[in-house]
Amino acid sequence: MKRITRIRINTIYRNIHKSAKKSIFVYPIFLSIISALIFYIFFTVIPRQHDEKRINPQIEFLTDGILMDGLFIVTEMTHKNISQTKYYERTLTVEELSNALKDCFYDSNLKYSNMNKDGEKTDIGDFITYHITDINNNIEKLYRYIIFLDPKLVSILDELQRNIIFRTWERVNYMRKITKNNKKLLARRDLSSKSKEIYEFYKTIEKLETYMSLNYYSKLKNYRIKARRAYFRFHDYPQSIKYNKKILRINKSDKDALFYLGASYIENSQINKGVECLKKALKIDPNFKTFIESNIKDKNALKKVFKDKD
Repeated sequence: MKRITRIRINTIYRNIHKSAKKSIFVYPIFLSIISALIFYIFFTVIPRQHDEKRINPQIEFLTDGILMDGLFIVTEMTHKNISQTKYYERTLTVEELSNALKDCFYDSNLKYSNMNKDGEKTDIGDFITYHITDINNNIEKLYRYIIFLDPKLVSILDELQRNIIFRTWERVNYMRKITKNNKKLLARRDLSSKSKEIYEFYKTIEKLETYMSLNYYSKLKNYRIKARRAYFRFHDYPQSIKYNKKILRINKSDKDALFYLGASYIENSQINKGVECLKKALKIDPNFKTFIESNIKDKNALKKVFKDKD
């Protein structure tokens, strides 16, 4: 028994000795990994999250500007024949765009009476030149934060800048040579000749909006997008009501959410609820009256909204 016990003790001793020798290598490596992980979290991950929290609103702001300018460009080119609802529905085709651009020239006046700094009506060419410049400026500003931009987002922005309308938007490109009385002349060419390039530009704007919604926008921003899409694109008023309520839980004094909630109630035959929402929006901003009058078609609802205001 004593011999067996001695053998066991020797075996345990050898195992402990081996473990101790191994620990000379294992423990330092283990401690180094833990130290590196802690260092990475505290000096890389946390500071980056802090920077992203600070910078993402700026990325969102600049991208919103690009999306707004992009939609302005296409809607003002097609200042007739295509309603804004068509763009929200995202069912526009090249043929529809081409038809809408017929007899629409670089120097055609805008549909609305926008005036330039000289008090003259703005034409489509100058208007779009301005917004293309604005898009380029915002993209260059975004590239200042390139370490915070996903490669896919950079790819979409590059695709936007490479679109042909950015490189060929000059009056000369919309002139064509003709011969009249044996004389060579330049005649105006309408914008339908660029319908394919303009359509590709519009689809890239759509792609940018979708990508931002999925990857960058805040919860509140996504609620706004979903609410307007439900209202304009799908005419799904219960869904619009749902998302505008979510917006108002975050910001009770959001007049836009109050308007779309009210308008959705009215479209959903809940007139009294809709009127109450519109009155709240009007109380927040009395100047909202013109907007409400222009966008609410139900005359009975309008009378109720302004009954106590007139």
